[in-house]
Amino acid sequence: MKKLFILSSAINSKFGKFSPAERLQQTLDSIDSVKKYFPEAKICVVEMTGVSPTTQQIQAIQAKVNYFFDYTKEQAVIDIYNSTDNWDIVKNTTEVMSFTNALTALKEQGIIDEFDRIYKMSGRYLLTENSTAVDYEALRDRIVVLERKGSQFPPAVTGGMQYQYMSRLWSWPASETQKVIDAYGEGFMAMAQRYADGGYFDIEHMLYAYLPKDLVTEVPRVGLKGLLGPNGVAIED
Repeated sequence: MKKLFILSSAINSKFGKFSPAERLQQTLDSIDSVKKYFPEAKICVVEMTGVSPTTQQIQAIQAKVNYFFDYTKEQAVIDIYNSTDNWDIVKNTTEVMSFTNALTALKEQGIIDEFDRIYKMSGRYLLTENSTAVDYEALRDRIVVLERKGSQFPPAVTGGMQYQYMSRLWSWPASETQKVIDAYGEGFMAMAQRYADGGYFDIEHMLYAYLPKDLVTEVPRVGLKGLLGPNGVAIED
C-alpha cells in the first residue's frame, strides 16, 4: 500500500508553549518517526502560520520530505493570524484553510493518484509502534479515526455537536480525497458561522460532523504521542 503522510506545521507561531527552535526540532522528529515506522511512505509538510519560515528552517524541512507547501504568505492566513490573540480560532481556521488548499493542489497535480492511503498527522507529534498495529490493509476502503470522544463543551456552544474525532492522526483512502476536501469546505463555513455567533467549533468537532459516516471506522488506538502545544501536557492516542 502506497502511503502519503501530510504533516501540518506552524513553526514560527506566536502561540503555545514551545519556541520556534523547539517546534522545528519536534517537526523534524515527527518526520523521522514516520520514516522509522513507515519507511516506504512519502511525506508532505504544510506550513500554515502567519509568520514565514526562514530559509534555514525551510531547508531543514525540505531535506527530509518529498513535498512542501508554504501558505504563510497567503493574505488570508496572515489576516487571521493577526486578527485575534485567541489561539484556538487562529489554529483551527488557518489549518482548515491551508490543509484544504494543500489537498486540492495535490489532487490537481495528480500526486494523490500515486497513493493508496493518505494520512493527516499533526507536526510535532511522534508515531509509536501502535501505529503499525492498525490493519490498514483490511481497512483500505475506510476512513480511519481514533474512536470518538465526548465534547468538552455544552451543546449550545458547539451548535449541538456532542462528539469529536481527534485530528492528530487519521487517514483515508486516496480515492476518497474529494470527499475529505468537501468535508473541510463545509466545516470551514460552519466554523466561521459558529465563531460569528459567539460559539465554538474546532477541527475535531468538524471532523465528526462532516466526514461521511458511511465510510468511517473508529479504532481504539492510532499510535501517536507528543506534547500539546498550548501547555506541553503529554498525550498518547
